[in-house]
Amino acid sequence: MTLTGTGICAMIAPFYTVWLESTFGWRTAYVGLGLLPLLLAGPLVFLFFRNLDSQDLSEEQQEETQTGRTLAEAARDYRFWILLASIFVAYMAFSGIGPNLFPSLTDDGFTKAQAATVQSVFGGSIIVGRLVVGYLVDRYWAPGVATAALLLPVAGALILSGTPNFAFAAFAAFLIGFAAGAELDLMSFLTARYFGLLHYAQIYSVMYATLAVCSGTAPMLFAQVYDMTQSYDFGFLVASGLFAIGALMVLAMGPYPDAKGRTRPETG
Repeated sequence: MTLTGTGICAMIAPFYTVWLESTFGWRTAYVGLGLLPLLLAGPLVFLFFRNLDSQDLSEEQQEETQTGRTLAEAARDYRFWILLASIFVAYMAFSGIGPNLFPSLTDDGFTKAQAATVQSVFGGSIIVGRLVVGYLVDRYWAPGVATAALLLPVAGALILSGTPNFAFAAFAAFLIGFAAGAELDLMSFLTARYFGLLHYAQIYSVMYATLAVCSGTAPMLFAQVYDMTQSYDFGFLVASGLFAIGALMVLAMGPYPDAKGRTRPETG
């Protein structure tokens, strides 16, 4: 539920940006976007974010925070590299599509208002994906949930690789956004579930850094493909393949380990 804030932003930001650009120009639009974290997020973090007192945790929670693998130990586990690789391929696809969804739609003949609406559907589905998948991974094997979630954008990307009408474009955006919302939840959950909480910050930082690299490079590569082919279609086809690879890879994570990292408790 906490991470739904990014989905809310993805719903509102396209309309806000279109309004800024049409009213004040694209340079001022950048300023208007830059003021959001400065004037809204910054004061909230400063006023309300505090370190959690250990006395506020139950004994079971305190014990959980004291077990887990170091980064070096996690890196010697094949599951660390499977999770890292699945994040890489999936987020190369997500990050390539996200910033290029709007221009790909206008390139297909949609108006800016229609493209902004589809982009907002993408943002709304991020919220749905996070809530639904967050509920499911508390009850079912998370890699199985991840595979099901990551197969959805395969269909979404294939739809966008053609010339969909408005309804199909919105449906495709929903499928991709649902999985995009699920993936960040799954990354944090799987990191904690397979490697513990004691050194969670270090291990998760490597996972998130991989995501950040994808976020910085994939949009450029996606746009470069457009410059070479004068179409976004090939980029969407590549993205669909990356989603499929990521979905299948995460199945190799295997059963959840116990507190000592074993996949099954010792018997006898």
